[in-house]
Amino acid sequence: MNSRFVALLVLVALSACSRDSWQRSPGPDEIVGAVPWFSTMRKGIAIQPYQMPLPPPEGTVPVTGTEPPMPISRENLRQIDAMVNPMPRTSESLDRGRDRYNIYCALCHGQSGAGDGPINAAMFNLIPSIVTDGATRFSDGYLYTIVRHGRGNMPAYGDKIRGDDRWHVVTYVRMLQGAAGAAGAAQQ
Repeated sequence: MNSRFVALLVLVALSACSRDSWQRSPGPDEIVGAVPWFSTMRKGIAIQPYQMPLPPPEGTVPVTGTEPPMPISRENLRQIDAMVNPMPRTSESLDRGRDRYNIYCALCHGQSGAGDGPINAAMFNLIPSIVTDGATRFSDGYLYTIVRHGRGNMPAYGDKIRGDDRWHVVTYVRMLQGAAGAAGAAQQ
C-alpha cells in the first residue's frame, strides 16, 4: 500500500507543469468564457481607445442631443459651408467667445489671431494666422468644423469647446478678423 501511494505521488509530481498551474483555479472571466453565448462577447469587435467612433446609421436622430461627426472632407464641404452661425453678435457672445479663445486658441494663434502665440515658436512657425484674407473667406460653418474636428496640425477641440461655445468662438474670430482688416486699411 505504501508503494502505491508513493507511485501515485510521483505520478502527480511528474504530470504537473508548474506549481502555479497546479494551485491556480480558473478565474471568473475563464468560467464565463466557457458559456457559449458569453464567449461571443469575449471575442467580439472592440473599439480601441483613440479611434474614431463609427458614424451613426443614416437617418438616425441622436438621443443625447449630440451632433453627428462631420469632419472636413470633399463630401461634407457643401453641408459645412451651409451651416450658419445661430449666435447673434452680442457683447455676451463676444465675451464668451473671447473667454474660450483665450483658454484654447490664443496659445497658438495669439491674442490678435495673427499666429504669434507662444506655442508657435516651438512649432517652427507652422501655426497660421486666422486674420488673413484667406481665413476671412472661410464660412462660419468651416471655422466651426475646424474648431470641432481640427485640421492639419490643429487638434480637434470638440471635446473641450462644446456646442454653442464653438459658435461663440467663431463670432469672436470674426471680430478679430474685422479688427485686423480695419487695422490693415488704416495703415494704407
